[in-house]
Amino acid sequence: MTSRPAVDVNLFVHNGAAFVGPVIESVLAQTWPALRITLIDDGSSDETPPILASYAARLPAVRLLRLSCNGGAVAAFQRAFWSGDADFVMPKSADDLIAPDFVEKTMEVLLAHPQCAMCHAAGLVFHGEAKVQSLYPAEHRLSALGADPVARAIDLMRTYTSSPGFWGVYRRSAVDRLAPIAYRAGWDHVLLAELALYGEIRHVPEILYWRRDGGRPVAELARRATLAANRGVPLESPLAEQRWRTPLITTAYAHLENFAVARIDAASRAHLMAAVPSVFRNRWYPLLIAETASLRRAIPALLGEIESLAPPLVAWAAGQLAQSLLAARAIVPEADFSAALHEISALAAGPREQACAAAV
Repeated sequence: MTSRPAVDVNLFVHNGAAFVGPVIESVLAQTWPALRITLIDDGSSDETPPILASYAARLPAVRLLRLSCNGGAVAAFQRAFWSGDADFVMPKSADDLIAPDFVEKTMEVLLAHPQCAMCHAAGLVFHGEAKVQSLYPAEHRLSALGADPVARAIDLMRTYTSSPGFWGVYRRSAVDRLAPIAYRAGWDHVLLAELALYGEIRHVPEILYWRRDGGRPVAELARRATLAANRGVPLESPLAEQRWRTPLITTAYAHLENFAVARIDAASRAHLMAAVPSVFRNRWYPLLIAETASLRRAIPALLGEIESLAPPLVAWAAGQLAQSLLAARAIVPEADFSAALHEISALAAGPREQACAAAV
């Protein structure tokens, strides 16, 4: 019998003592025989560490990696992508369950289609012990197919919304081509769109992925995705990145940032980047306009806070705010921020001119 390729299942958890045990059991129950399981404790302060340690002590196939400090979901997912050396890798959250044949069914697709970079499965939302709350509609199942990588990426941008399309088995050779995950709202959107450049994305139609309690609001996810929040910096501070205020604009603009360094030829890069604003405007235009209006209302107070900072900090804080406005202008050019950008520029230049005068 031909041996089956190994899959690195890298499960990350932070303070998940209440539910991590059953999630680990759902991984151990997989019918795919060649699994390498790593439990990544992301700085837990509850009873998670002893639970993970008990599995690692009892089962030779289970490895434990303990981190002393919580780095947040972005860093945890990146670490899960990079752990192990099997040809296939499956990042795993510590609150969602998978059916016993999840890995087997997705691997069948990956092995049947060597050009496929990732395969996931249809899913449902449950809460409590096992109460089904809803089924994910068919449009949550991703199918970015064909030989044209740019067309696949554009298709991904047009269709991807949220789980379960993100939680699948990935081909390591495609993952290794990805840029490091940036702390941005919509980082999962960006990751999958770039992944589509390096291979197809397919799905298994059976419901094999069970998501606990569903997703969180977009605004909350945007706040959690910032590096500042993950380092304990108050996001309302003028010294923090301000792009959390516009989560959908930031998601769209983050695609531009990522595609600018994607591993594709120059003509394809230009075509793909040019398509980004129209794709997301077609999907979210009323919400994008609402975000620009909210950002505009916040500007006067932010400028006042920046102006009250010590001179060396003014330029830094002004730059953070300017970046959020420039991102908004790139995606929603009719929301004119020219006056605000001029005011920010003058504010940032003031301390520099004062410093030069003092030096003379």
